[in-house]
Amino acid sequence: MQYAHRPLAKLRMAGIAGVVALGALLAGSAVFAADRANTVIVSGAGSVNTLDPIASNYFQTNDLTSRTYSPLITYDLDLNVVGDLASDYKVADDAKSIAFTLRDGAKFHDGTAVTSKDVAYTLDRIKRLATGVAAYIDIYDSTEVTDDTHLTVKLTKPSALFLTSLSRIYIINSALAEANAGSDDSQAWLAANDAGSGPYKLTSINGNDVTIDWADGYWLDRGDRPLSLVFRRVDESAPKRDELRIGNIDVGKNIQQRDLDSIANEPGVTVVYGSAPTVHGIYFNASTGPTADPRVRKAIRLAYDYEGAFAGIHRGKGALPSGPMPDALPCKPDFPIVARDLDGAKALLAEAGQSNLTLTLRFQPAFEEQVQQATLLQSNLKDIGVMLNLEPIAFPNYLQMLQDPAQIPQMMLLGENSLFPDPGVFLTKTFMTGATGTNRSGYSNPKVDDILNQAIGTADADARCDLYKQAETIIEDDSPFMPIWYAGSYAAYRSDRLANPLDGQVNGNFKPLDYALLKKE
Repeated sequence: MQYAHRPLAKLRMAGIAGVVALGALLAGSAVFAADRANTVIVSGAGSVNTLDPIASNYFQTNDLTSRTYSPLITYDLDLNVVGDLASDYKVADDAKSIAFTLRDGAKFHDGTAVTSKDVAYTLDRIKRLATGVAAYIDIYDSTEVTDDTHLTVKLTKPSALFLTSLSRIYIINSALAEANAGSDDSQAWLAANDAGSGPYKLTSINGNDVTIDWADGYWLDRGDRPLSLVFRRVDESAPKRDELRIGNIDVGKNIQQRDLDSIANEPGVTVVYGSAPTVHGIYFNASTGPTADPRVRKAIRLAYDYEGAFAGIHRGKGALPSGPMPDALPCKPDFPIVARDLDGAKALLAEAGQSNLTLTLRFQPAFEEQVQQATLLQSNLKDIGVMLNLEPIAFPNYLQMLQDPAQIPQMMLLGENSLFPDPGVFLTKTFMTGATGTNRSGYSNPKVDDILNQAIGTADADARCDLYKQAETIIEDDSPFMPIWYAGSYAAYRSDRLANPLDGQVNGNFKPLDYALLKKE
């Protein structure tokens, strides 16, 4: 089967957040291109310490790598799987292998052709390093290379989910990686260098600014995409608001709602909202300590003032959540919306035999909403006799802790993004036993494992959906996750320069090849 890409000019950016701070690892030259008319500057919050595409399970890294690297497959505007580097693919009848044909004319940024060897090298490297996106392809076995453009990816067991997972596996230039392998399989080199074939190439890194420029050898025309994209890290909301107002940046992400309200009617600035596969919430350590008791987890869930937070912190934007999955994913049971019940919370603590309980919540201070959410929960828990200590943490440090299940934080506040439109990928990676690095709660339930394993081997989509609902019902009752807010997506942008960045978006963050479009006169 052949798959044709839509022209880039018809695509829109789904998640224009972009923030990178690589510290002493990196050095740079010019901050952004001299041609300001063809440069789009994006400002957001949060740090990332590597541009190695193996770390693309981290949202801020993926903002850059999804533009500088290409996967084998991606999604169209209707969330159908289509080829990217692959012009054709076929899943075997037993779902244990996938045959690919690579696209003619696909080149890396150094001008060399993308070959089957590069795909095999990328997958084998991820398997060797067993970190980051490795959790998405943990059943990868090997790659059989037929020739430069034909290969077969083999799996250790049948899977209806593996193909979808490949949308976040970015193919690297094997010759460059091998030449700079060092002693760490090129991790140090790829942290600050480009070995990709995406539409943009890494040009410079200067402090908190990362510049990527259009790659002239890319297999699609640029259309009305900018020549340069600059990703600028600014954690505080107010400076981004002010920089957007005066035109020093073109897109602002992670701006507080109060600041969005203040610029909503500013000439040349527009604030737009859309749906997104994002849920803010708290992962409990479900394996050790007081939060291993589901009654304690449920009590904490019942103590939070969801409606107060929604009206005050979030200014009524987004929605109150239900269930453990992001709102934009399909196959969700009809769970009740979250609500506060202090009497119920106290009764559960008493039943669990807990009094004078002290807990610790980790949060990311770079995101002001998380600071407010954490502070509100700390206050709310006092109403049921629970003391909550707040400890800030940077997300890369948190990811490192997840590599050892014994180090999983007691409670962790996150804005959780689903990088895939298939709920099975989210459920298996987030709640299946042994999913190290992605099972953020250390949650384990054999019944859930059995149901999800059954779904993985089920070809019928409707039957899989029913199985997912069964698993979600058990997970929700066990409460390893506390959903507190469906954030939705939004963009504050210079509408005098750009087209609407949410116009025609592909359901939030599912499709990486979406960019700000320069406004046509």
